[in-house]
Amino acid sequence: MSQAAAGPKGKPSYSGFLMLSLVLAVIFIIVVLMPLEPSDYWTYLRIGEQIVRTQAIPTTEFMTYTSAGQPALFSYWLASVALLGIYKAGGLMLTSLVMGLCVVGLYALIWLCLRELKLGPVSASLLLLVAALMGSNNWSTRPQIFALPLFGLTLLILLKWLHGSNRMLWLLPIISLLWVNLHGSFILLFVLLISALIFGSGSRKHLAIGLIISLAVTLINPYGFNLWANTAGMIGNDLIKTYSSEWQPPMNQGWQLNLFFGSLLVVALVTAYSKVKVKLVWWVWFLGFGWMALSSIRYVVWFSLIEALLLAQLASHWLERSIDSRPVFPRRSFNMTLGVLMLIFPLAFLPGIRQHWWAQAPEPLTDTTPVQAVEWIKAHPELPEHLWANWVASIYMSYALPERPVWVTNRIEDFDEQIFVDNKRLLRASYDWQEILDGYGVKVLLLDQVNEKPLITAVSSSTNWIEIYRDERELIFIKAEQN
Repeated sequence: MSQAAAGPKGKPSYSGFLMLSLVLAVIFIIVVLMPLEPSDYWTYLRIGEQIVRTQAIPTTEFMTYTSAGQPALFSYWLASVALLGIYKAGGLMLTSLVMGLCVVGLYALIWLCLRELKLGPVSASLLLLVAALMGSNNWSTRPQIFALPLFGLTLLILLKWLHGSNRMLWLLPIISLLWVNLHGSFILLFVLLISALIFGSGSRKHLAIGLIISLAVTLINPYGFNLWANTAGMIGNDLIKTYSSEWQPPMNQGWQLNLFFGSLLVVALVTAYSKVKVKLVWWVWFLGFGWMALSSIRYVVWFSLIEALLLAQLASHWLERSIDSRPVFPRRSFNMTLGVLMLIFPLAFLPGIRQHWWAQAPEPLTDTTPVQAVEWIKAHPELPEHLWANWVASIYMSYALPERPVWVTNRIEDFDEQIFVDNKRLLRASYDWQEILDGYGVKVLLLDQVNEKPLITAVSSSTNWIEIYRDERELIFIKAEQN
């Protein structure tokens, strides 16, 4: 036991528990204060509702008028049902709680990995916090968040395997079964396992057995082997890479990505001066996940965890001498009491609770979510069916207004590229904007006054459209011939 982790008479001081509680509290508060991004949430509620209502997984696109009836594969079916159940049971408050626990669960598991690497409580806490902040732009409420603790648990299992313990390998097939039905990132499980089998130093026989069973278990899904083909196709889908910002390579903009690029320089510097020999598998993981992170922003969260564990090993001697050499918070009862309070206190920041004590509490939904306008549309079913709205509004309406087919959803792979080309032309109010709308039979427009000024100007200047609704953010127009 390190001196920093011991109290009087050599008894555990639980300073590690206190430091971990503090970091997890910060992480949880950030998660629950983040406004819910519509673009990755409401469509999955609608899919879950469709599955529950019909007792079957849909086989075609059913939410839009632009791609209705086209074959579709709903690989995130379990996450969709789970998100729906959570929302139905407790609304946005329970949703925020569960999402916060998933993220906190991930970093608690990474903490265990750091402690397995013999890092002291203070340095482990600092490293964990930096890694968390680096990946925080990937904490939005969506199916991927269920995969985060599974990734952390896999890393802990493999770290123990590298240290000679095979006792947790039996969990790998269970992780595989859950992950394959929750999110397409299940492929990362096998990136870790296969590279560990080739380059790791544990019992290859035991890991090979776990790998084979885990691979077989992935076939226990509604699509069998086709799920692998679909997931691989999405990774290489040019349409997704072109029209989804999170699939773009990271640019050094925003503090999370500043941390990301800065951390790469830190790794290079520490590696140059470190005398620690890190096992080859860690460099394989670092290079593999690093390449993925440089290819797409969505992979930064996974890479940040690998990088933290690598740095923990490279800088272990320096961290022990400079940060963990002195006792920190040696009083056991104080540490336990304050640690428990730190884990309970963040619950006050949940939506529905924070409004009771915080006058300026942030809203749980983004200001781009057209709640009032959609309620007004719902109260006027006589409006023509085909309505055009932007990406965010369409995705929100896919669940909030299921009786009305929408323009598009976040499932980019379900649509022809021409729809996205036309969408961009509409947002710019291109010269042929009216012809584009006529081509899709659009007779109602829901427009955002902040983000769609060019189109609002064009529509307001046209005698073909009449404004029928206005609130602080949204406008609704109807084609004049339908009035």
